[in-house]
Amino acid sequence: MSEPILELRNIIKTFSEGPVLNGISLSVEPGEFITLLGSSGCGKTTTLRIVAGLETCDSGRVLLEGRDVTDEPPERRGVNMVFQNYALFPHMSVEANIAYGLKIRRRSRADIRRAVADALALVQLPGYEKRMPSELSGGQRQRVAIARAVVNEPKVLLLDEPLGALDLQLRRQMQIELKRLQKQLGITFIYITHDQEEALNMSDRIAVMKNGVFQQIGSPAEIYDRPKNAYVARFVGSANILKGTAETRDGRLCLSSGGVVCPVTCYGAEPRAGEALTVAVRSEYIDFLPEGAEGFPATVKEKSFAGGMLRLALERPGGEEIVASRHGIDSDLMPGESVRFTFAPEHAVVVEAGDET
Repeated sequence: MSEPILELRNIIKTFSEGPVLNGISLSVEPGEFITLLGSSGCGKTTTLRIVAGLETCDSGRVLLEGRDVTDEPPERRGVNMVFQNYALFPHMSVEANIAYGLKIRRRSRADIRRAVADALALVQLPGYEKRMPSELSGGQRQRVAIARAVVNEPKVLLLDEPLGALDLQLRRQMQIELKRLQKQLGITFIYITHDQEEALNMSDRIAVMKNGVFQQIGSPAEIYDRPKNAYVARFVGSANILKGTAETRDGRLCLSSGGVVCPVTCYGAEPRAGEALTVAVRSEYIDFLPEGAEGFPATVKEKSFAGGMLRLALERPGGEEIVASRHGIDSDLMPGESVRFTFAPEHAVVVEAGDET
């Protein structure tokens, strides 16, 4: 394995309102697309600004290619940043915006013209050199902002929710374009978002953040299929959380809840029989059983349709809500109807309880 291009070592940051980063550590490989995913206020933007040198940490170290840059100014770090609001100079043409950093570095006019043309071709905007930012659409302005960042050949490109201001259709299109661009350039991308769909679609790895702590770092498949705790399971994919006690039947770990026992999957140390057990099950893995079959009892509370999926909200006897989703627009089940449900053991993953919100 190659040496990390970026390392964060036990970064701590506190503002007047209180702690923002609580000793986070992260190692990023060259050419990796890693996303910091979390809700507003979790610390992801502060992390990015510390990497960029726009913010100082109280303690901890930032290393780029093995070099300690913790106390170095932004211009000496070899990283560039793309912001949600584009941050283009409104009085400059597209060409002048992209060339700005190269002029500061005293590159020749011929080199600048060639680099600008290459950057515009890369973001699929050739011929836009003379246009002003006000003459561009939101998606085009974001492409120019990206071109301005990559033209300086940064070691690491930092992207602070760059698609947040775009409408849904354009945002999805730009997700594909950004991933294509990153693979073509081979530049390390550190991307932050609160949108789980963006994170799952674009990333090589995802670092889920909450209250200034990385809750879990892993591939999209690991984060989705093997969440570490209830918070990650809920935040990424809105999993159902079932609680009960651990039992062992036929040598297999089971969840016992409400008089029903069901086998589950544990990727870590298995709890002992009788101990509290928390399990995450994705809504698409909830299976309904025929009448009279043994399963978890519930009542259908609501049916709704969104994004090509039918959503069935169920209520268990103790008031706990369970969501089952299906492709399609209808189901024979009606609100008020009693049902029984279950799930396959491989789709019920034992997680740490913790705070789900």
